[in-house]
Amino acid sequence: MYGMANVGIAGLNLHVFAYVTDIGFDAMIAATTLTIIALTQLGSTLIWGFISERMNIRHSSLLMFVLQAAGLALAITTARLLGLYLGFFLYGIGLGGSFVLQELIWASYFGRLSLGTVRGLGILVTYAFGAAGAPFFGFVHDATGSYLASFVAFVLALGFSAMLSVAVRPPQKIQLSGLERS
Repeated sequence: MYGMANVGIAGLNLHVFAYVTDIGFDAMIAATTLTIIALTQLGSTLIWGFISERMNIRHSSLLMFVLQAAGLALAITTARLLGLYLGFFLYGIGLGGSFVLQELIWASYFGRLSLGTVRGLGILVTYAFGAAGAPFFGFVHDATGSYLASFVAFVLALGFSAMLSVAVRPPQKIQLSGLERS
């Protein structure tokens, strides 16, 4: 779920400046867009921590992915500066949750005994998907002459990740030779 979303995060982060200039805005607007994403991402992590303490981790993950998808969808379907900024503002708020919630879901579902192994494997998968994001966005742009298809694919991936977040359940503990393991 997080690996799929990371394909788009890495791709968008590298290509958003080019996307904004390709749709007709100047470099200063594109740079401001990057700043909006970074500041809202950073500024929202505390809020996501607060939300995660009051809401089931699956539902807070759902909210995070939906915010990202809605923000990106708004940003790519508008030709107005305010819509672009508002869309990437919402996207950045959702993106801030990915750092907090991903850590919490691993700890909540697998506990301290398995956290190192599970987190190590999770990071490997997530970063491998992320590493594919930038070349994927570039390839799609080169093939189509536009970033729109890759951004739409990212919105769809975020929607699918949102659905997965409510479908995923914590693993069940099993008995192994009298010892409980998760």
